[in-house]
Amino acid sequence: MKRTFFQQVLREHRDRVFSHALYSLRDRDDAEDVTQEVFLRYWRTDPDVPDDRIGAWLTRVVHNLCIDHTRRRKTIRAYFGRPDPDAMERLVASAPDHQSDSLSSEVMAAMEALSPETRSIVLMHYEQGLKLREIADLLDANVNSLKVRIHRARKTLREVLTNPGQPRLAARGEGG
Repeated sequence: MKRTFFQQVLREHRDRVFSHALYSLRDRDDAEDVTQEVFLRYWRTDPDVPDDRIGAWLTRVVHNLCIDHTRRRKTIRAYFGRPDPDAMERLVASAPDHQSDSLSSEVMAAMEALSPETRSIVLMHYEQGLKLREIADLLDANVNSLKVRIHRARKTLREVLTNPGQPRLAARGEGG
């Protein structure tokens, strides 16, 4: 792959990839690691990715890596305890300027009630503006099942946002 073409792809897509990872993982360092891994994988597989599918390919890879990372993190937490409760506030403070206005800290905190897979789908649809058909193509999923997941996610988010005193673990029944 030519270095200049890779640099162009990196410039065009890094903010979107990083934002997706940041909102999915809620940790700046983890998001940077995942973003780096996404572009390393792209560098290694470039001849196999058509130019008109680069954005879709990157979105699918960041989605999958965030899910994998979240699963690994849950395993680690089982042995080493829970994360810092103030991490959400630090995340909001460190979010990229152009992204921090788009999701309020309350919505970001409420999204913790969603499974990592559903959270990623919601981010792709509402934050990145992808159509359900595009997401279905990226994830090899059925459009109707995505509609159901988004409907359940919206219901869960509505419940969490209107009842902030309720335990968030009860809201995980969004069909994750």
